[in-house]
Amino acid sequence: MNKYETWYYEITERARTRVIKDYTEKHHIQPRSLGGTDDKNNLVELTAREHFICHWLLTKIYTGEDKAKMVYALNGMKRSNNFAQRYETKITARVYEHLKKEFSKVHSATMKGKPASNRGQRMSEEQKQKIRATKAANPYKWDPEKLAKRIQTQTGVKRSQETKDKIRNALKGKPKGPMSAEGKVKRSLALVGKTKPEGMGARLSATVAAQLAAGTHYTQQPKLTCPHCGMQASKARYNGYHGDKCRSQLNTQ
Repeated sequence: MNKYETWYYEITERARTRVIKDYTEKHHIQPRSLGGTDDKNNLVELTAREHFICHWLLTKIYTGEDKAKMVYALNGMKRSNNFAQRYETKITARVYEHLKKEFSKVHSATMKGKPASNRGQRMSEEQKQKIRATKAANPYKWDPEKLAKRIQTQTGVKRSQETKDKIRNALKGKPKGPMSAEGKVKRSLALVGKTKPEGMGARLSATVAAQLAAGTHYTQQPKLTCPHCGMQASKARYNGYHGDKCRSQLNTQ
């Protein structure tokens, strides 16, 4: 074990037996890019400075391709966001120049022979076709367990006023209400030749049958009349396309 490994494991082992009340960051003792897992035994809470030092030491510990991965990870430690208080310590100034040189060498070797996407070179049609074929062969599907967990964590959570404002600003200027005739045509053309997933029809029929049996299908709900266009619609469709969102009202404003 060299001195860098000794320093690294002294920091991580000390972190296992202490409690810090101030700001900390989770660190994988065995890096994830080198096979480390999210297991509790592989995670420690470090201060921001310790976290940076550990990633710096990892660039000294490993060699070859593994070292390249550690250089990329260390370079990423400079990125800041709303959830990470990054790194205004002396260690940053001391290793910054060395880091930039190392990163430049590693990145140049990694990108050698690859098109520079930031220099006006666009993806070829052949590459696009390969990506489309890969996506078609491996359609993304929600893991039922992850989906259930996400629903559980999001249920009852209220959006902050900041989030509401962001959504409101993002929707400004976009048409509201029912889809326009032009939009319907575009959507129809986009779906030409595409087949529905296997079993979709059966699943949809089963869902409708269950809703009809329970009396919750939208056709069984009392209709609401829109005061702007006069159309009758179920509560769900009324809330989505009529009332304050009715296009007839928007066209008169």
